[in-house]
Amino acid sequence: MIGASGQGKSTVIEALILASTVNPLLLHGELLSDRTDAILRLIGLAGLRPEGTDLEMLARLQNKHQAGTEQGIPEIIVDDSHRLPDDVLRLFQELGAGAYGRQWAVLLVGEDGLVSQLQALKPKPTLSSTVLLPRWDQHDLKEACSALHPGLEIAARAPQLLQQFAMSPKHLLRAASGDGQINDSDVEAVHQQPDSVPHSLTSSVAIGLSIVIAVCVAIFIFMQIDNDHEISSKPTMIPLEPNKQ
Repeated sequence: MIGASGQGKSTVIEALILASTVNPLLLHGELLSDRTDAILRLIGLAGLRPEGTDLEMLARLQNKHQAGTEQGIPEIIVDDSHRLPDDVLRLFQELGAGAYGRQWAVLLVGEDGLVSQLQALKPKPTLSSTVLLPRWDQHDLKEACSALHPGLEIAARAPQLLQQFAMSPKHLLRAASGDGQINDSDVEAVHQQPDSVPHSLTSSVAIGLSIVIAVCVAIFIFMQIDNDHEISSKPTMIPLEPNKQ
């Protein structure tokens, strides 16, 4: 499941966990450093003792069947999966493909680049399904406001709000409720987020060029000073005329 930052992925995960008949093993991508770390966290969440090699722990994890598990219900949910190293991504792909026994229902949640990260793995894994969270529309906004702020009239302002914040529900609901002021910096953060990296790179290049120019000027000045010192240090021959007296 992929979507932009702040689009509501965590909200969907919470709803899935509440609606599931099983207790999903929830992991956070930013906390997983490598393959062994991911396996140890899975073992701990499943209530097993972290003993043995990675393969031994995976074998024990396979035997941890949960009653009432049905196809399609996520047993493992990994939030912020776009932050995972390649070897950890491959581990969850292997678990979903049944490489260590039974197939696990694994839900990887992340930003748009997650699919390209998975497809870049060698050999390329087969993705069972990909869900792209859509932009919010007027029905989504009305439904959310009815649940959070009963009686709030939003129809007249909905088109303008959606035009600005359709890809960021957090900012959208703040603007709709009027509880918090949305300033210009918030608007720029929503609409210009993909451009933040090029701007930062441009600033870094400019700073780097300035440093190089300053160093070159300093070297040139020191060379000139050194040349002047050599010229001044050479002895000057002044011919003396003989004394005619």
